[in-house]
Amino acid sequence: MLTTLAVCCGLASIHFALLDKWERAMAAIVLAAIFDVLDGGAARLLRVQSPFGAVLDSLSDFLAFGIAPAVIMHQWLLSPVTTKAQDTLELVGVMVFALCSALRLARFTAQAHTQAMRAAVEASSGASGGSAQPSNKRTSMFFSGMPTPAGAGVALIPAMLAASDDLQFQAWNVPSWVMAIHLIVTGVLLVSTVPMFAMKGVRISRKLVAPLLIIVVVVATCAMMSPWLTISAIAGLYVASVPLAFVLRSRQRSVSARAQSV
Repeated sequence: MLTTLAVCCGLASIHFALLDKWERAMAAIVLAAIFDVLDGGAARLLRVQSPFGAVLDSLSDFLAFGIAPAVIMHQWLLSPVTTKAQDTLELVGVMVFALCSALRLARFTAQAHTQAMRAAVEASSGASGGSAQPSNKRTSMFFSGMPTPAGAGVALIPAMLAASDDLQFQAWNVPSWVMAIHLIVTGVLLVSTVPMFAMKGVRISRKLVAPLLIIVVVVATCAMMSPWLTISAIAGLYVASVPLAFVLRSRQRSVSARAQSV
Protein backbone atom coordinates (compact mmCIF):
# COMPACT_ATOMS: atom_id res chain seq x y z
CA MET A 1 0.00 0.00 0.00
CA LEU A 2 2.81 2.42 0.86
CA THR A 3 4.63 1.61 -2.38
CA THR A 4 1.43 2.19 -4.33
CA LEU A 5 1.10 5.60 -2.68
CA ALA A 6 4.62 6.38 -3.88
CA VAL A 7 3.55 5.42 -7.41
CA CYS A 8 0.58 7.78 -7.12
CA CYS A 9 2.89 10.57 -5.98
CA GLY A 10 5.08 10.01 -9.03
CA LEU A 11 2.04 10.21 -11.32
CA ALA A 12 0.83 13.34 -9.53
CA SER A 13 4.26 14.93 -9.99
CA ILE A 14 4.10 14.35 -13.75
CA HIS A 15 0.56 15.77 -13.82
CA PHE A 16 1.58 18.98 -12.05
CA ALA A 17 4.73 19.32 -14.17
CA LEU A 18 2.65 19.23 -17.35
CA LEU A 19 0.54 22.04 -15.87
CA ASP A 20 3.69 24.07 -15.02
CA LYS A 21 2.93 23.84 -11.30
CA TRP A 22 6.55 23.25 -10.32
CA GLU A 23 6.30 23.44 -6.56
CA ARG A 24 3.45 20.93 -6.40
CA ALA A 25 5.33 18.64 -8.77
CA MET A 26 8.46 18.72 -6.61
CA ALA A 27 6.42 18.37 -3.41
CA ALA A 28 4.92 15.16 -4.82
CA ILE A 29 8.44 13.76 -5.31
CA VAL A 30 9.35 14.67 -1.73
CA LEU A 31 6.22 12.85 -0.55
CA ALA A 32 7.16 9.85 -2.70
CA ALA A 33 10.58 9.80 -1.00
CA ILE A 34 8.88 9.67 2.40
CA PHE A 35 6.74 6.70 1.33
CA ASP A 36 9.86 5.06 -0.15
CA VAL A 37 11.54 5.23 3.26
CA LEU A 38 8.46 3.93 5.05
CA ASP A 39 7.59 0.98 2.80
CA GLY A 40 10.87 -0.90 3.30
CA GLY A 41 10.79 -0.45 7.08
CA ALA A 42 7.13 -1.43 7.24
CA ALA A 43 7.76 -4.57 5.16
CA ARG A 44 10.59 -5.68 7.46
CA LEU A 45 8.63 -4.83 10.59
CA LEU A 46 5.51 -6.70 9.49
CA ARG A 47 7.56 -9.50 7.85
CA VAL A 48 5.70 -9.16 4.56
CA GLN A 49 8.69 -8.86 2.24
CA SER A 50 8.11 -10.47 -1.15
CA PRO A 51 9.61 -10.55 -4.66
CA PHE A 52 6.47 -8.81 -5.93
CA GLY A 53 6.97 -5.96 -3.48
CA ALA A 54 10.63 -5.63 -4.44
CA VAL A 55 9.80 -5.34 -8.15
CA LEU A 56 6.96 -2.90 -7.47
CA ASP A 57 9.33 -0.82 -5.34
CA SER A 58 11.84 -0.60 -8.21
CA LEU A 59 9.10 0.41 -10.65
CA SER A 60 7.88 3.01 -8.15
CA ASP A 61 11.41 4.40 -7.75
CA PHE A 62 11.84 4.68 -11.52
CA LEU A 63 8.57 6.54 -11.90
CA ALA A 64 8.94 8.87 -8.91
CA PHE A 65 12.71 9.47 -8.97
CA GLY A 66 13.56 8.84 -12.62
CA ILE A 67 10.71 9.79 -14.92
CA ALA A 68 9.02 12.48 -12.80
CA PRO A 69 12.21 14.58 -12.25
CA ALA A 70 13.06 14.17 -15.94
CA VAL A 71 9.61 15.46 -16.93
CA ILE A 72 9.93 18.40 -14.53
CA MET A 73 13.32 19.38 -15.92
CA HIS A 74 12.08 18.85 -19.50
CA GLN A 75 9.08 21.12 -19.01
CA TRP A 76 11.02 23.65 -16.98
CA LEU A 77 14.04 23.97 -19.28
CA LEU A 78 12.59 23.52 -22.77
CA SER A 79 10.54 26.62 -23.54
CA PRO A 80 9.36 28.08 -26.89
CA VAL A 81 12.06 30.80 -26.73
CA THR A 82 15.02 28.39 -26.67
CA THR A 83 17.01 27.63 -29.78
CA LYS A 84 17.25 24.23 -31.46
CA ALA A 85 20.79 23.74 -30.17
CA GLN A 86 19.71 24.52 -26.62
CA ASP A 87 16.77 22.13 -26.92
CA THR A 88 19.10 19.37 -28.13
CA LEU A 89 21.57 19.80 -25.27
CA GLU A 90 18.90 19.96 -22.60
CA LEU A 91 16.97 17.02 -24.07
CA VAL A 92 20.16 14.93 -24.08
CA GLY A 93 20.69 15.73 -20.40
CA VAL A 94 17.11 14.83 -19.49
CA MET A 95 17.21 11.55 -21.42
CA VAL A 96 20.60 10.52 -20.01
CA PHE A 97 19.36 11.11 -16.46
CA ALA A 98 16.18 9.05 -17.00
CA LEU A 99 18.10 6.25 -18.72
CA CYS A 100 20.69 6.04 -15.96
CA SER A 101 17.91 5.85 -13.37
CA ALA A 102 16.44 2.87 -15.23
CA LEU A 103 19.85 1.18 -15.54
CA ARG A 104 20.60 1.60 -11.84
CA LEU A 105 17.26 0.16 -10.75
CA ALA A 106 17.56 -2.72 -13.22
CA ARG A 107 21.03 -3.53 -11.84
CA PHE A 108 19.76 -3.33 -8.27
CA THR A 109 16.78 -5.60 -9.01
CA ALA A 110 19.01 -8.15 -10.79
CA GLN A 111 21.50 -8.17 -7.91
CA ALA A 112 18.71 -8.63 -5.36
CA HIS A 113 17.34 -11.57 -7.36
CA THR A 114 20.80 -13.16 -7.59
CA GLN A 115 21.38 -12.75 -3.85
CA ALA A 116 17.99 -14.28 -3.09
CA MET A 117 18.77 -17.27 -5.30
CA ARG A 118 22.18 -17.71 -3.67
CA ALA A 119 20.65 -17.53 -0.19
CA ALA A 120 18.07 -20.16 -1.15
CA VAL A 121 20.81 -22.48 -2.44
CA GLU A 122 22.88 -22.01 0.73
CA ALA A 123 19.83 -22.64 2.90
CA SER A 124 19.01 -25.86 1.05
CA SER A 125 22.64 -26.97 1.34
CA GLY A 126 22.59 -26.35 5.06
CA ALA A 127 19.31 -28.22 5.47
CA SER A 128 20.77 -31.26 3.67
CA GLY A 129 23.78 -31.41 5.94
CA GLY A 130 26.15 -29.15 3.99
CA SER A 131 28.35 -26.59 5.62
CA ALA A 132 26.73 -23.33 4.49
CA GLN A 133 28.66 -20.20 5.38
CA PRO A 134 26.83 -17.77 7.65
CA SER A 135 25.68 -14.70 5.77
CA ASN A 136 26.79 -11.25 6.85
CA LYS A 137 23.72 -9.40 8.06
CA ARG A 138 25.52 -6.16 8.80
CA THR A 139 24.15 -3.31 6.72
CA SER A 140 26.81 -1.48 4.71
CA MET A 141 27.21 2.21 5.40
CA PHE A 142 27.87 2.87 1.69
CA PHE A 143 25.84 2.71 -1.48
CA SER A 144 27.53 1.78 -4.73
CA GLY A 145 26.69 4.90 -6.71
CA MET A 146 24.06 7.48 -5.89
CA PRO A 147 20.63 6.14 -4.85
CA THR A 148 17.75 7.21 -7.06
CA PRO A 149 15.91 9.37 -4.45
CA ALA A 150 19.11 11.36 -3.88
CA GLY A 151 19.65 11.50 -7.63
CA ALA A 152 16.21 13.06 -8.07
CA GLY A 153 17.04 15.68 -5.45
CA VAL A 154 20.37 16.52 -7.07
CA ALA A 155 18.83 16.71 -10.55
CA LEU A 156 16.15 19.11 -9.30
CA ILE A 157 18.58 21.49 -7.54
CA PRO A 158 18.25 24.18 -10.29
CA ALA A 159 14.44 23.99 -10.23
CA MET A 160 14.36 24.09 -6.41
CA LEU A 161 16.68 27.09 -6.32
CA ALA A 162 14.41 28.87 -8.81
CA ALA A 163 11.38 28.04 -6.66
CA SER A 164 13.01 29.44 -3.52
CA ASP A 165 11.88 32.94 -2.58
CA ASP A 166 15.27 33.68 -1.00
CA LEU A 167 17.19 33.56 -4.29
CA GLN A 168 16.83 35.32 -7.64
CA PHE A 169 17.90 32.23 -9.59
CA GLN A 170 16.44 31.92 -13.08
CA ALA A 171 16.97 29.16 -15.61
CA TRP A 172 17.50 31.48 -18.53
CA ASN A 173 20.46 33.14 -16.76
CA VAL A 174 22.34 29.82 -16.78
CA PRO A 175 23.84 28.48 -20.04
CA SER A 176 21.98 25.48 -21.41
CA TRP A 177 25.14 23.40 -21.56
CA VAL A 178 25.59 23.83 -17.80
CA MET A 179 22.12 22.41 -17.17
CA ALA A 180 22.76 19.52 -19.55
CA ILE A 181 26.09 18.68 -17.92
CA HIS A 182 24.48 18.84 -14.48
CA LEU A 183 21.88 16.23 -15.48
CA ILE A 184 24.45 14.05 -17.26
CA VAL A 185 26.84 14.07 -14.29
CA THR A 186 23.95 13.19 -11.97
CA GLY A 187 23.04 10.28 -14.25
CA VAL A 188 26.64 9.06 -14.32
CA LEU A 189 26.73 9.09 -10.50
CA LEU A 190 23.61 6.91 -10.48
CA VAL A 191 25.23 4.12 -12.51
CA SER A 192 28.75 4.52 -11.13
CA THR A 193 30.40 2.56 -8.32
CA VAL A 194 31.33 5.73 -6.43
CA PRO A 195 30.75 5.20 -2.68
CA MET A 196 27.88 7.26 -1.28
CA PHE A 197 26.81 7.29 2.33
CA ALA A 198 23.85 5.09 3.26
CA MET A 199 22.16 6.63 6.26
CA LYS A 200 20.61 3.35 7.39
CA GLY A 201 24.09 1.83 7.74
CA VAL A 202 25.53 4.63 9.89
CA ARG A 203 25.85 3.94 13.61
CA ILE A 204 25.64 6.98 15.92
CA SER A 205 27.54 6.88 19.21
CA ARG A 206 25.88 8.11 22.39
CA LYS A 207 28.19 11.13 22.55
CA LEU A 208 26.91 12.37 19.20
CA VAL A 209 23.19 12.00 19.93
CA ALA A 210 22.74 15.46 21.49
CA PRO A 211 24.64 17.34 18.71
CA LEU A 212 22.71 15.34 16.11
CA LEU A 213 19.38 16.34 17.66
CA ILE A 214 20.45 20.00 17.58
CA ILE A 215 21.35 19.65 13.89
CA VAL A 216 17.95 18.05 13.22
CA VAL A 217 16.21 21.01 14.90
CA VAL A 218 18.25 23.49 12.85
CA VAL A 219 17.51 21.66 9.59
CA ALA A 220 13.80 21.38 10.43
CA THR A 221 13.62 25.10 11.20
CA CYS A 222 15.39 25.97 7.93
CA ALA A 223 13.04 23.64 6.05
CA MET A 224 10.01 25.40 7.50
CA MET A 225 11.40 28.83 6.57
CA SER A 226 12.79 27.95 3.14
CA PRO A 227 12.03 24.33 2.15
CA TRP A 228 13.43 24.33 -1.39
CA LEU A 229 16.66 26.06 -0.46
CA THR A 230 17.13 23.64 2.45
CA ILE A 231 16.53 20.54 0.31
CA SER A 232 18.91 21.92 -2.33
CA ALA A 233 21.60 22.44 0.32
CA ILE A 234 21.13 18.91 1.67
CA ALA A 235 21.38 17.43 -1.84
CA GLY A 236 24.49 19.48 -2.57
CA LEU A 237 26.16 18.46 0.70
CA TYR A 238 25.38 14.81 -0.03
CA VAL A 239 27.24 15.01 -3.33
CA ALA A 240 30.07 16.93 -1.66
CA SER A 241 30.50 14.07 0.85
CA VAL A 242 31.82 11.73 -1.87
CA PRO A 243 35.53 12.34 -1.02
CA LEU A 244 34.85 11.59 2.65
CA ALA A 245 33.02 8.40 1.67
CA PHE A 246 36.03 7.36 -0.44
CA VAL A 247 38.38 7.81 2.52
CA LEU A 248 36.17 6.01 5.03
CA ARG A 249 35.50 3.09 2.67
CA SER A 250 39.23 2.70 2.03
CA ARG A 251 39.87 2.59 5.79
CA GLN A 252 37.05 0.10 6.25
CA ARG A 253 38.50 -2.18 3.59
CA SER A 254 41.98 -1.92 5.12
CA VAL A 255 40.66 -2.92 8.54
CA SER A 256 38.72 -5.85 7.03
CA ALA A 257 41.81 -7.01 5.10
CA ARG A 258 43.96 -6.94 8.26
CA ALA A 259 41.28 -8.81 10.21
CA GLN A 260 41.07 -11.54 7.57
CA SER A 261 44.88 -11.89 7.40
CA VAL A 262 44.97 -12.43 11.18
